[in-house]
Amino acid sequence: MRPLRYLVAGALLLASPRGAAAQVGILESVFHNLDNVGGFWVYAGFLPHSGVMTAGKVGAPPQQSGFQGPGLAFMFHLGTAGVDHGAHVALASARRDSVPAWGFELVLAYARITGFRSQDPSFDLRGSFMELPRLAWFAQWHPARRFSPFFGMHMGLLQLQSVAIYDTSGALYPVAGSTYEVGGAVGGAVHFKAGAESFSLFVQPGYTLRNVVSLDWGGQNSKAIPARFPRSLRFTGWEIAAGIEFGVPRPGH
Repeated sequence: MRPLRYLVAGALLLASPRGAAAQVGILESVFHNLDNVGGFWVYAGFLPHSGVMTAGKVGAPPQQSGFQGPGLAFMFHLGTAGVDHGAHVALASARRDSVPAWGFELVLAYARITGFRSQDPSFDLRGSFMELPRLAWFAQWHPARRFSPFFGMHMGLLQLQSVAIYDTSGALYPVAGSTYEVGGAVGGAVHFKAGAESFSLFVQPGYTLRNVVSLDWGGQNSKAIPARFPRSLRFTGWEIAAGIEFGVPRPGH
């Protein structure tokens, strides 16, 4: 009963005005550093080449690129370093020696990617995978200039979504699984500013390691899994993300 007592006490604390105020304070401290909110599209391919999966439309020749999907990202300011002596300061109130040479950001992203299928014509593999969350750390060079190159690394959790295999008889084999992913990226962003409003267009090539080493055949315990079906799914490969991000005004800025 003691754990239950602690759980009830914690719930009452969160429900109390003081607990609610603490939660609001935490959210304010997190979102105080929110710099940008953006949307993007990912186009990806297998590298090394996959012997199990292909990409593209059903009926098309096998190919090693073409799985893709949309994403959403939130960019948080971490800090700056150096002085960008060559930057053109747009605001008259800003000092040239206050413009940083480097900007550092933490990015929280979500993406849902689909378009892969089986290379083996004896069964149909379809579905998607979700990256939630993907955490990325980026260093941006000359963040105050019109064009800013950047580089960084990311890691996250991959979860199979609505993945299923259909055999020639029409039997359905649902597949589940998850894994961690890790990778790196480089890219560039072009910044635009109109009064207090700002937005950026970016292109970000990268490479990510993703390998679901064990599949969960839920609900198939009484049915033998055909030997020709894959026992793992590897999505490791290159990717290109392109999108737009909008600046979020912060108090005092």
